[in-house]
Amino acid sequence: MFGDVPDMKNHIRAGGGMFSWISSQVVAMNSPIIQVFLRPFSTPWVVVADFRESQDILMRRTREFDRGDDFADLVGGITPEHHIVMKSAKSEYKSHRRLIQDLMTPSFLNDAQKARLAKGHPFSAGDDFYKAALDAIWAVTFPFDLNDSVIATQHNLLASTDDIDTILPANIDDPAIFPVAQMKSAQKSILTITESLPYMRNARAVKEEMIKGELDKATARFEKNANKKPEASCAMDEILYRELAAAKKEKRTPVYHTRAIYDELFGLLVAGHDTTSTTAAWGLKLLSDHQSIQAKLRYAVCQGFPEAAAESRWPTAEEISKAHIPYLDATCEEIIRKSMTANGVMRKALVDTSILGHHIPKGTNVFFLGNGPDYVLPPVGNIPEELRSETCRTAKGRTGSWDPQDCAQFKPERWLVVEDGKEVFDATSGPLLTFGLGPRGCFGRRMAYLELKIALVLLVWNFKLRVAPQELSSYRPLEKLTYQPEQCYLKLKMA
Repeated sequence: MFGDVPDMKNHIRAGGGMFSWISSQVVAMNSPIIQVFLRPFSTPWVVVADFRESQDILMRRTREFDRGDDFADLVGGITPEHHIVMKSAKSEYKSHRRLIQDLMTPSFLNDAQKARLAKGHPFSAGDDFYKAALDAIWAVTFPFDLNDSVIATQHNLLASTDDIDTILPANIDDPAIFPVAQMKSAQKSILTITESLPYMRNARAVKEEMIKGELDKATARFEKNANKKPEASCAMDEILYRELAAAKKEKRTPVYHTRAIYDELFGLLVAGHDTTSTTAAWGLKLLSDHQSIQAKLRYAVCQGFPEAAAESRWPTAEEISKAHIPYLDATCEEIIRKSMTANGVMRKALVDTSILGHHIPKGTNVFFLGNGPDYVLPPVGNIPEELRSETCRTAKGRTGSWDPQDCAQFKPERWLVVEDGKEVFDATSGPLLTFGLGPRGCFGRRMAYLELKIALVLLVWNFKLRVAPQELSSYRPLEKLTYQPEQCYLKLKMA
């Protein structure tokens, strides 16, 4: 009656998560396609753990499969008209994508007062990543006032803290615990909703009021510049200008306060801060535990910004965004592969079809696993080519595969190839499904890469990440909206 739920719960109690349990079932059955029963009295999920087949379905079989309902069940209560929950064939989906296309050009900068105050003690950095990422996506979405910055408020509090010795533990390996600055209600509501999906009514009301206020200020600016396009300082301005342009073309009054605009703006905030911060948290844990890779990354970064090094300053966000540093790109890609912030992609069969020779009835939920065999574990089973679709067979060889002997290791070099005697980054070196694929792939992918690059450059430029004590270095996950590390403690030393 309860299907696989009891077995999965035992796995979670032992320190795993739902998605690592699914991966373990694929390995146990030694098959790239299985079914699991995760809800009482419901149909099973079909799980596919083969990159070639997943890539083919997500990119080339879009008439047979579309976004499933599970993610809509999770976030639909707070963003019912965000494009991520819509079916691809709906006209609303296409109009929403037109509202937000080409908005992913962020800026990001952060400071680390905690490193000064900790004096060699480890400290929990996970919350800092979430707040810094929220600042970054806030600046992209709305006009940004430094007085509203979550990190600036925390920075100012810590900068004024001089008697830290009175609260530092005697043991250098015990974590330092710092005071936390009070956030403004708008930012706090975003973090609360993200952490508590989907049932925090008060936070939702604050969020709605915040977006309404920002829209009111923006529309007032637009009315003053009705005859010309105002300079867009953020994503909201660009979205509103597109609505204004559409209204003029259709000879109607522009409507700015719509559920669609509210949900697209809120979706930018939630997705932009939660996924990036989670990936950065995993990345800093991995670099702390792999000192030689960290040293190689620091050397590559220092060589990549000679002007900043000569002037004894940080590289600017613009310099980082334009830089081509193969080892930095490879490290970012490997962090994304190993962090498994998103563990896979769900689709629903629109018609009766087949996958790897198995009949898939219309309406079946198909989960394309991205955290197990073929990605971070050796592949399972032996799939005859004739069982694959024609489009899959035609595309064979366009993406490489990982060496089964080291695919579980953290190894940025796997993304590098030699061309004309030089190492270059190759994004097609092997499987990666974190951002999805095809027309419904992650909208914010470009922004996520840029934010991660900037964060890594600034951290390794300024600090050496030392190994944290073992009791503070667990890789046990917390499954929330993303796959977060339960512990994210850093021990920093000035570089």
